[in-house]
Amino acid sequence: MKKLLLPLAVSAALAGCGGGETLEDVKQDTKPVTPVASVKFDPSNGVISVPNDILFSGTQDGTLNIPGELDGDSKPQVSRASYADPSLALGGLDGWSTQMPYQIGLNTPSGVTIDAATVAAPGAVRIFEVAMGNDGQTEACAQLTPALACRVVSELTFGPTGDFVSQLSSDGQNINIIPVKPFKTNTTYITVLTTNIKDGIDGGRSLTPSSTYTLLRQEAPLVTDAQQSLQAVIRSYERALVASESISAEEIVYTAAMTTQSTGAVVGSIKQLLAATINTERQPMVTVAEQDFVSVADKFEEFGLAATLPPELLQAAGGIRYLKGNIQLPQYLSRPKNGESAALADTYWQAKCDNGVAVMAATAAAGGQLPEPAAGSLDEQCQQLSGGQLRDLGLDAQKFVTKYNPIPEEQWVANAPVQITFPLSPAPETGFPVVIMQHGITSKKEDMLGLTLALSQAGFATVAIDHPLHGERGIDVDGDGNDEFNASTKSVLHYMNLQSLLVARDNLRQSTADLLALRLGLHAINAASQVPLNFNTHDVSFVGQSLGSIVAPSFIAHANLPFTDERLKQAEPLFKVGPAALSSGGAGIANFLVESGSFGPVVKTAVLQGASDLAVSKKFGSYLQEGAVADCSAFAGSASAFASCAYNTFVANLEAEGDLASIGAINATVDQFAYASQTVLDSADPLNYAPLVRAVNTPMYMSVVVGGEGENKGDQVIPATTLPRNPLGGSTPLAAMMGLETVTESQQSTDGTAGRYVVNFSQGHHSSLLTPSFDKQTGGTAQGHAQATAEMQKQVATYLASKGLLLPITDASVIAK
Repeated sequence: MKKLLLPLAVSAALAGCGGGETLEDVKQDTKPVTPVASVKFDPSNGVISVPNDILFSGTQDGTLNIPGELDGDSKPQVSRASYADPSLALGGLDGWSTQMPYQIGLNTPSGVTIDAATVAAPGAVRIFEVAMGNDGQTEACAQLTPALACRVVSELTFGPTGDFVSQLSSDGQNINIIPVKPFKTNTTYITVLTTNIKDGIDGGRSLTPSSTYTLLRQEAPLVTDAQQSLQAVIRSYERALVASESISAEEIVYTAAMTTQSTGAVVGSIKQLLAATINTERQPMVTVAEQDFVSVADKFEEFGLAATLPPELLQAAGGIRYLKGNIQLPQYLSRPKNGESAALADTYWQAKCDNGVAVMAATAAAGGQLPEPAAGSLDEQCQQLSGGQLRDLGLDAQKFVTKYNPIPEEQWVANAPVQITFPLSPAPETGFPVVIMQHGITSKKEDMLGLTLALSQAGFATVAIDHPLHGERGIDVDGDGNDEFNASTKSVLHYMNLQSLLVARDNLRQSTADLLALRLGLHAINAASQVPLNFNTHDVSFVGQSLGSIVAPSFIAHANLPFTDERLKQAEPLFKVGPAALSSGGAGIANFLVESGSFGPVVKTAVLQGASDLAVSKKFGSYLQEGAVADCSAFAGSASAFASCAYNTFVANLEAEGDLASIGAINATVDQFAYASQTVLDSADPLNYAPLVRAVNTPMYMSVVVGGEGENKGDQVIPATTLPRNPLGGSTPLAAMMGLETVTESQQSTDGTAGRYVVNFSQGHHSSLLTPSFDKQTGGTAQGHAQATAEMQKQVATYLASKGLLLPITDASVIAK
């Protein structure tokens, strides 16, 4: 990790897009007699708050243009590996975050302070959803360029029960805008600051525009093409707003458009690619070779899990058959070239084709006559897969996977082990229903065996695979039998890659793609097994734990969404997933990682080490080499535990020294990183797939350990909420966005409609679904944790077996009220 995102340092992307002598003259000629607060906005000098669609200016591929990314001819001047830089990583995106709070910077002269109450009042900040040019719904909009606003669609609601709130930052230098509900994906919004924002002088004077913004909003002709282009953009915003009759021109102080990222296009393309393999030799299939009898009890002993179970349960596990199968999974992540951690930096997904923006621009420039494809190109495939919209003509240097280029290139095929269990009792006539189980981060598929007894007793067979870079799917680069990269045995950062955020995002998307392939591959399991199996592969449910719950909304939504291509309709039943049970998941990945009691210090350590230009970073580096070795010697055997100890001890020392400046620098750096990382991770974040889960109406159950009883702190890995950092992060907001009903008593459907529930637990810990063991970090009691496990497993098994019609809550002592 190199430098961090600097929200106001964007001059390289906007050189010549304002300023020049004309803007400088205006600034010199419009000095106010008395100082008045204004909005920071001067693109020619690199002063602009993000998110802002001005950073799409000059885009060649529909992605953001970030400082340092492009040369003077708007061509990439950095390598793929350079996008490991958190700020440059934004240059691979087709839009901004749907959920991150953002700031608009202010110029406040000495002695002038903004009245915080006016910022937090309705009408101070207003946000409008807008249709932009090239929008096909109206002829007038279709005739405008995509950079220009055409019309207002609706206005968002202000307030804690609405869509967003606003507040003055603690230093008085920024206006914070905080989404209470996520913005829609792939949608443009205009944020407006109004004259209702006032200072505390002479009864309150209104906030004013910057001189640059004042110039751009006027009709006066400007000098350069870039200036005129930016003027047209700003004036289109204000015209659309005023035309809606929701606001007058006199009320507007500042406007900024932001287009949110697309989310479903890429994974949707993968589902289509998988469907196209059906009945071909490339179709994923779960195969099972002949093997000796092994019970789940045997595996409990082998994996060291037997100690967590009472003898009667261990004995019962002897009645569950354990098998090992395999499946060939298409991998869109490229393999690292060597065993150094930096080798992961450029393994993020690459598109198969030239993006649609580049193809359209080249077609227009060539008068409709594009060059012939080079020998060996994928041009024919690209045209077939995209209905002629995408080509492979060497037009796209970076080939970022976006809504304009949604088809990823398959890099290799992983031979992934599949864990299979089923009861020894005779199968029902239709075969054993199947549960796909997906484990958590730093865990492995074998850890899900802790749930198999409850599921087997309910009559289920189970299948599980490792996430990429976990368990048996680590990467051994040099072939010596030892993995260089494995999040289960080496470092969590191999998967949740904070050194390369695009890789972290695509690890998450690869997990989803693998589950879709596994779901399709299950249909071969009976025929392709050399061990007699009778599985009902048309009756498949899902259980996700931790990371398995994070990727679940994307997987479930895409598995159950209908194909838009009529030719693929017959494949829909082969992907369908029934009821799902999620445990200890959460949304707002960057935010909950920062707030996590377990991972937060590890994340902050990585961020602080990466911000090498900060004095406090150098001080921390020295501490890691010297003081931490002694202070944290008890944790020397665990890199994560050592990092947590070192960070917490270092910050405690700063607090003891009264070094508030260093603490403030750390917090600001972490905030900047959280903004950049969440923005990059957004297209894989479960919050953006929660509405799709509601749309497909998949029965859903979720358990969350919120704590409360016996000093139980609640989940220390993924917190229930990430307040006050972000109201949309954590487990509880995800459950709410999926439309789950919080219940504290047993539920039974009376009309045959499956219920969709979330149960909050006062006892237990992050992994209670799988193990009754006591977790000291969480607190509470050993008995309470064991009871929580029993209650969770009973709820999951019964809910899935009843197809969501029944949810038993039998031990009220572990349920939060």
